[in-house]
Amino acid sequence: MSKRDLLLEIGTEEIPAASVVIGQDQLAERASLLFDRYRLDYDIISTYGAPRRLALMVGALGERQAKAVFEVKGPAKKAAYTPEGLPTKAAEGFAKSQGVPIESLVTRTVDGGEYVFAAKEEEGRETLDILTAILPELILSLSFPKSMRWGGGDIRFVRPIRWIVALFGEDVVSFEVDGVKSGRESMGHRLLAKNPITIKAPCDYFEDLIKHNVIVDPEKRAEMIKAEIERAVKNTGGRAVVHKHTFDEVLELTEYPHAIRGSFSNEFVELPREVLVTAMEAHQRYFPVEDMQGKLLPNFIVIHNGNPEHADLIRKGHERVIRARLSDAKFFFETDTSKPLSDYFEELVGVTFQAKLGTMHRKIERVVELAVEISTWLGLPQDKVELVEEATYLCKADLLTEMVGEFPTLQGVMGMEYARVSGEPEEVAVAIFEHYLPRSAGDILPQTIIGQILSIADKLDSIAGIIAVDLIPTGSEDPYALRRQAYGVVSIILGNDLAIPMDEMIKLALSLYKAQGVKFDTLETARLVEDFIRGRLRAYLLAQGLPADAVEAVGAMPIEDMVDIKRRARAIADKLDSKDMADLLIAFTRCNNLAKPRLGTHVDISILQEAAEKELYESAVGVDKDLNNADANYTLAIDMLARLKGPVDSFFDNVLVMAKDEAVRNNRIRLLNYCLEEFLRVADFSKISAPA
Repeated sequence: MSKRDLLLEIGTEEIPAASVVIGQDQLAERASLLFDRYRLDYDIISTYGAPRRLALMVGALGERQAKAVFEVKGPAKKAAYTPEGLPTKAAEGFAKSQGVPIESLVTRTVDGGEYVFAAKEEEGRETLDILTAILPELILSLSFPKSMRWGGGDIRFVRPIRWIVALFGEDVVSFEVDGVKSGRESMGHRLLAKNPITIKAPCDYFEDLIKHNVIVDPEKRAEMIKAEIERAVKNTGGRAVVHKHTFDEVLELTEYPHAIRGSFSNEFVELPREVLVTAMEAHQRYFPVEDMQGKLLPNFIVIHNGNPEHADLIRKGHERVIRARLSDAKFFFETDTSKPLSDYFEELVGVTFQAKLGTMHRKIERVVELAVEISTWLGLPQDKVELVEEATYLCKADLLTEMVGEFPTLQGVMGMEYARVSGEPEEVAVAIFEHYLPRSAGDILPQTIIGQILSIADKLDSIAGIIAVDLIPTGSEDPYALRRQAYGVVSIILGNDLAIPMDEMIKLALSLYKAQGVKFDTLETARLVEDFIRGRLRAYLLAQGLPADAVEAVGAMPIEDMVDIKRRARAIADKLDSKDMADLLIAFTRCNNLAKPRLGTHVDISILQEAAEKELYESAVGVDKDLNNADANYTLAIDMLARLKGPVDSFFDNVLVMAKDEAVRNNRIRLLNYCLEEFLRVADFSKISAPA
């Protein structure tokens, strides 16, 4: 079959950076689904994007749709054929109606009955004709977080569509979307190209755009930006500070990037590093410059999309902007530090934590009690407990500062800086910053014990309170980021092996809300909070690479000791494919099949009759004693439980469990219950699939 490349370019007004990425991903996914649905064969689908365009390139697309082979259901076999196997008039009529030879009919079993089917082929249509119909569908299937309608049109898209290039080989795929007709005319750079430009064929697309100052391939654009940054930073004696989030945004904001290095007054370099970096990145998307020791220099790099010939004028404009930004930041810093950080604490009475849960001031009162109690559980000395208290009282104070009001992402960071300026101990300052950690998946965890305690207490208070007022996250909705906070609690505890009884923590957190007058069902809310945290515990263990079977086996256990649960899961994972685990699963399954927990586990040894049941009882008692001495060595515990296989097999081979005598029968079932209880002391092994 002959093949050609396909190019689809959707030209628009400037697209937000995040939507460029969304558009590329959706183009690839939905094109693949459409082409598969219409039986269009191709080698590869690639997508590209820049501020004013999204592009789809399909390599080696067949010129004709593949044949469709399908079966049509006909009459029942008994109606289509005589007992001797000869076709009846029903079969002949069906074959004729379907246009197939009667001898080509086949029999299939459907829902327990046998029916006659006709196998048919449908010739494929010309790909060009199909593309005319499906490319508009593809364009209109794209969805974005914020779309818009323009002019008198009815369609919604991320930005107004201004042109469409649609080429199948050298042929234009003709269609129209909201008054814009497809063709072969694209647009180069808004300022640096003579527009429009004519694309003869898909193979010319990239070169034609490069000639007109557009790098449509994000990978090549990224390489160009990196090279430009390296060029611009030369002769500074330093290096650019390139954070991924800023780089990714800049990447999608430029079509033909070039770098300009600017500078600002040395007086601003004395501001805290994070203030300077945030001022440069947050609004301006500049890359700061630091020396080889990591100290910021009075320089920045901006990636521009304009005319390089006007670099001096562009640089001066950006220098005026950054001076204004940094002047504001310097004013905020001086204003904020005119009084100690502790003075801001009382003002938290005017800051709402959550409408039903009161102010941030009341939250701090609860978190202090939680944090002190955690400190006690962990055995911290009194001087450290006092530091925990001080850090807790100050941890939200920076919310009322001018700097955090202007740059909300600096909360915690400024609290740390202002605590230092106020003369607070370094451990307190660091804990103020660390209590927000981890801020996202993969973020660093608090490194100090005070930061860890404060982070856990703050997050647990939020989780307990939000769930208490019935705002538990549902589906993808999680406005209070409870999933992230619960995952943070689990990560801190397990990442540092902290022996904190989670069930007691939850009870305390809820009791503190009760004491402040918040009304809720304590028992039900405690259950919901525990289940919510248990879900994040499962997610954490899976993220650590533990097998799903091992995680499920411990996943329903009470979470008073999450470190212990992690040990159990790790031991199960290590033994999962071992002979000991295979033996254990056989013994567990045989006991579990006949166990009746409602009968209890008390075995009356006076009515044990058979040698095999006496042996099983003695073995179970021995395992029970050994498990008591295992000291949380769950690998060893699995080996101990595996020893029950022989006695269990002998019991089932030689003893009639369902004896006629009810007392004997129930005693044997209680023996199985007793054995089952020993297994469940380690995990629920019913969640583990037996080895094949």
